Amino acid sequence: MRGLLLLLLVSSGLAAQPFATVKPGYPFSFPRDHFLHPEFSTEWWYVTANLRDGQGNHYGIQYTLFAAADTVADKVHRIYFAHATLSTEDEFYYAERFAREDMQHAGIDRNPWRAYIDHWSFEGAGDEPLPGTIQVQQPDFGYALKASASLLFLQGENGFSRKDSAGTMASYYYSMPFIELRGTLNIEGREVEVEGHGWLDREWSSNVVRTQNLGWDWFSLQLDPSTALMLYRVRSQSDNYLYATLMNKDGTQKILPADKVTLRGSKMKEFDNQQYAMRWEISIPDEGIDITTKPINENQYLRTRSRYWEGAVLFSGTHQGSGYIELVGRRQSD
Repeated sequence: MRGLLLLLLVSSGLAAQPFATVKPGYPFSFPRDHFLHPEFSTEWWYVTANLRDGQGNHYGIQYTLFAAADTVADKVHRIYFAHATLSTEDEFYYAERFAREDMQHAGIDRNPWRAYIDHWSFEGAGDEPLPGTIQVQQPDFGYALKASASLLFLQGENGFSRKDSAGTMASYYYSMPFIELRGTLNIEGREVEVEGHGWLDREWSSNVVRTQNLGWDWFSLQLDPSTALMLYRVRSQSDNYLYATLMNKDGTQKILPADKVTLRGSKMKEFDNQQYAMRWEISIPDEGIDITTKPINENQYLRTRSRYWEGAVLFSGTHQGSGYIELVGRRQSD
């Protein structure tokens, strides 16, 4: 779901009006929809990747650029902010950046396509984000990675992605889950050659739910080289909405009935007086899926402006592989 921005907007008090509302039937068009949608108030470009070095050590990276807009005196003001992380089996590095649109330190460029903030960038070729390169450099960590092309899948109802049963909270959402990456990590001055697989999520919306009890659990898992599973559960006082889909390299996609998916968290760990599940059991008997996840490092918690747990995980059971999990909000277990 990658809906962190919704929670950020709730906490910052930005208004959803007079921006456009997400409704079913949007006519997706590419490369147009890889770029900014200024008629909507919130948007993000979200990349995660699971990587390994030549010795078999596991790493994870996240690069996310958010855009948030509000109106002041009938004029739209937009800010960009970004999160970059690097996970190892022993350490977790993260950083956060902010920039105003009118200062031209961040934005979405054309020819070549680029989602950037200061010297952090995700750059494609022509009007497309993939294939492309991702570059982040901080004093203690960084990465320079080349990313392959990937198939694109619309989520939900032809891209209309519900976040509650009524559909009053929704986004336009597509995923590119079959990215191959290779390049170099920089870990406190030490360079590490890596390769692996990644995932690009894109969402935009103005349908912000104003509740202090919103939380979600989001999973992107590569079951095998040709199959990806994405599922999320959005929790509030009045709803418990679950969405799951299987995506295949042959271009087919299958949305799974929510009542056929069992999601159970355990092994709780506390960060900032909030409990987060470090182990997840995911069972989908009709699809022959029964797996248990564990993080490569339990301390993948971002103490950014809005705090959340997001990190690289491994899983075993009927399938073995890796992926990413994002945990936000009140409780993260049944």
